[in-house]
Amino acid sequence: MIHILKKPQLTEVAAFISNLNSLPEHHVGFCGKKKEEILHTLEEDFGDIPAVDAFVLAIEDEKTVGVCGFDADIERGSAEIWGPFVNAKQAAKVIELLWTSLLLEMPKSIKTVELFPEKKNTGVLTFAKEFDFSNGSDQTILTCFNHTFMHKKVKSDAIASIQTNEYNQLIHLHDRLFPKTYLSGNEMIDQLGEASHVFIASDEAGRVTGYVHVEASPDFGEGSIEFLGVDTNSREKGLGTALLSKGLEWLFSFESIDEITLCVNSANETAIHIYQKLGFHKEHELLSYEKHLS
Repeated sequence: MIHILKKPQLTEVAAFISNLNSLPEHHVGFCGKKKEEILHTLEEDFGDIPAVDAFVLAIEDEKTVGVCGFDADIERGSAEIWGPFVNAKQAAKVIELLWTSLLLEMPKSIKTVELFPEKKNTGVLTFAKEFDFSNGSDQTILTCFNHTFMHKKVKSDAIASIQTNEYNQLIHLHDRLFPKTYLSGNEMIDQLGEASHVFIASDEAGRVTGYVHVEASPDFGEGSIEFLGVDTNSREKGLGTALLSKGLEWLFSFESIDEITLCVNSANETAIHIYQKLGFHKEHELLSYEKHLS
């Protein structure tokens, strides 16, 4: 007999996700792989709904066999689905129970949900098809290590840290290049600090022509390239490579950080080529799905 548990212990949620998300056949993007990091996100850096109210567990014979949750953005009316993560013989049944139970926990203001399974995760791919998710733009996750990047450095002297008088230019450029992304230009500026930084490229007139937004997680030995953008009139001049190199140098300056990840549209072969030149390799290929809730 399978039953659903609401308001689960977050330690149990983090442990279950960690055990499965390192396996390509169970991987769902952007949820994390390390138990401590997942737990920190759930407790300290989750969405607009507390994680304890945003997850459901499937229990069979007093054992957890499935986990699913949602990371809500109330203002945008959207949520990213964490899972379904399932380890059970009756996987399809567990997935259906998790999904129908999770929908009951979502605020009515959530109109759209997104899902990012690894292309080898046939269980979740089948779920997305059966529950009428529509396919969006596919994403590739790439990873770079310190020892890999050290052999791929390029000159990046023309790149500088952003100054407060350049914030408005960055906001306009970012919102123009990434109009419907998870982080607006204003939100990016609000997050800047010791662990979040922006480097920019400027032309002779002082106009911001490109930028890279990087975030460090020294406690977990990781960093990420959140955004890399170059104005359409300034491309094919090496700015993207120089910006990325500067961002990597900054992230690897943290003694504990050895691994950097980034996400890029799978169709953007030019960007992927730039990343690979600097030492990145493909780690996951994610299929993007979206569903509008009635």
